[in-house]
Amino acid sequence: MNLTGGWHWHWRAWRSQDRWAAASAQISEWLMAQTLPRQQLVLIGASAGWMLPTAWLAQFDEIHAWDIDPLAAPLFRWRHERDLKRQGTALHLHTGDGLARLPAAVKTMPDAFFWFDNVLGQLRFTGAPLDAVGHRLQALKNTLKPVAWGSVHDRMSGRTATGSALPLAHRCAAGLAMESPEGQDWLQKIGAISPWLDHLTEHVLPEGTPVQYTAWPFKPGYAHWLEMGWTSATKP
Repeated sequence: MNLTGGWHWHWRAWRSQDRWAAASAQISEWLMAQTLPRQQLVLIGASAGWMLPTAWLAQFDEIHAWDIDPLAAPLFRWRHERDLKRQGTALHLHTGDGLARLPAAVKTMPDAFFWFDNVLGQLRFTGAPLDAVGHRLQALKNTLKPVAWGSVHDRMSGRTATGSALPLAHRCAAGLAMESPEGQDWLQKIGAISPWLDHLTEHVLPEGTPVQYTAWPFKPGYAHWLEMGWTSATKP
């Protein structure tokens, strides 16, 4: 079963909107504060955009969104399309594997901003060997060098102490190791109860990229460590 698709996922997301509100607000505030290319947005793993702010999406002239879940497109339209139309944003939703189409999209839309919406941390659940997943995530940086791109993804997830008050957003640089004092301090603030699951995304973003950490209370007694950041195109 796809943990981030299908009716079960969307039902959970719809019912969890209040619980997720603080994390969604932190994501929204961070996204709205970024100075990004605003012409085209290529959105990979769009789902229904449960934690994406419509106001941020509406800043783009055109959006191309991909998700493998056939329920994603109609639910994304239900959540966002009316306001996007009002702002004049052209919306193109595609059902399919956006990661597989990535090299072609980079070539055909070189001026677009590419955003991975909580999808890269899920690659470890595809059944591929973990080493292969790690290599695939590392290869993304080479594929995406010609374009501006960013991601919000799970770094780790696991049980939390009951009643833990989740922390405010934390700013630092990409590449922070879980074992470092700063990483351990962040996990303690979340109230993490060992062991936590590593989503293999420590090195997704180029080292030194400014990032924000947000604690996402996924369900009672269980949270995710979200990382978000972006980088400009590297022109030859």
